[in-house]
Amino acid sequence: MTTLTEPLPPVQSTKDESLFAAILASAEKPREKSTSLPSAAYHDPEFLKFEEAEIFRKEWISLCHVSQVAKAGDFVRVDVAGEPMLVVRGKDMEIKVLSRTCRHRGMEIMPSGFGHPNEGNQRVILCPYHLWSYDLNGKLVGAPEMQEAAEFDRSEVCLHQYRSEVWEGFVFVTLSDDIPPVAEKYAQLKDDFVGRWDMGDGELVWSAHWECNFNWKILLENFMEAYHHLGAHMKTLEPFLPAKGCWTEPYDPEFSCMHLPLKDSMIEEIQKTKDAGTPFPVFPTLELDDYCKWWVFLGNPNFLLFSAPDRVYWYRLLPTGPETCTLMTTMIVPKAALEMPDYEAVLEKEIAAGIEFHMEDMEVCAATQRGVKSTGFTPGRLSHLEQPIWHFQKYLAEVIRKSSVGQSLAQ
Repeated sequence: MTTLTEPLPPVQSTKDESLFAAILASAEKPREKSTSLPSAAYHDPEFLKFEEAEIFRKEWISLCHVSQVAKAGDFVRVDVAGEPMLVVRGKDMEIKVLSRTCRHRGMEIMPSGFGHPNEGNQRVILCPYHLWSYDLNGKLVGAPEMQEAAEFDRSEVCLHQYRSEVWEGFVFVTLSDDIPPVAEKYAQLKDDFVGRWDMGDGELVWSAHWECNFNWKILLENFMEAYHHLGAHMKTLEPFLPAKGCWTEPYDPEFSCMHLPLKDSMIEEIQKTKDAGTPFPVFPTLELDDYCKWWVFLGNPNFLLFSAPDRVYWYRLLPTGPETCTLMTTMIVPKAALEMPDYEAVLEKEIAAGIEFHMEDMEVCAATQRGVKSTGFTPGRLSHLEQPIWHFQKYLAEVIRKSSVGQSLAQ
């Protein structure tokens, strides 16, 4: 019999389904006895294939904020689970998510090697291979030297369009035709929490791209708990968002929410003056109680928000390999902020502060990736301040149960 003080046997791969069984066992523990995931969950290639198939190809994935594609021709380039995608605002002002795969011979349109930016504006979508061109709706408008191709009708050719929706100012995509609308999935998250920011009316004013040498779940777990404010953010976040006072909403299968109250003296001043005292104007739909805390939200599987009275940090987190991921960190502010006379100076200062705590996260996540692969690693006990990690384990366990692997384990 294995006790909590004895080291658990190592789980090195998914080949014998032991990793799946270990994750299920971890998620079934009560919060007071919760532990971190087995090592292989953070580096096993076969487990990443499972996640891509069962999570990133079946769930709603956030791609960009609507302010990033505000004008006709604005685009954002992104890859999801091996699918090259293009978020684009058409001339009709509708937002679509198109495939970047040319309908001629399958070349990826706008490949990074050809110097294409991740965001920009263009009137047509051009494949550099044979100069086939498409309009902003994905319809083929030009195909040089195709006049001798019998019965070729360019009006019948169009880039593949993925299922997408705009929710709370964010463009989501899914590769599934079966799951409910994103508004249904996150209905309670909006009604009880994030709807009060009216993020769709905000403006994305900063973004940074990071190519990271760690598994995507390491960043997600780091993002979701305030326990590390004590150490990693000792000088940046802990002084005004002390870890000790943070608490988490009860488990919900679709999302997790952690409250990060400001330090007591700041709350007292806000309640006295009725002023949030923030660098930017607060979101106009917030109330006084909302001025007294920050929030961390996870909409399963990877919709990440770090929200304050005057801004929302949104993260786009996508795996690129078993031990790598790509991350875009952004800041969204109320449009009134852009009218401040000292807006540029304030923005520069707040971007610098954001980069500082993001760099702290990058360092600890990279070090964690190295540590979880060590022979000295075994899953450790979690603090009550890490309750959102336990929540995500329960989500991950439910994904496993619904899969063919989970059905096999249940037999």
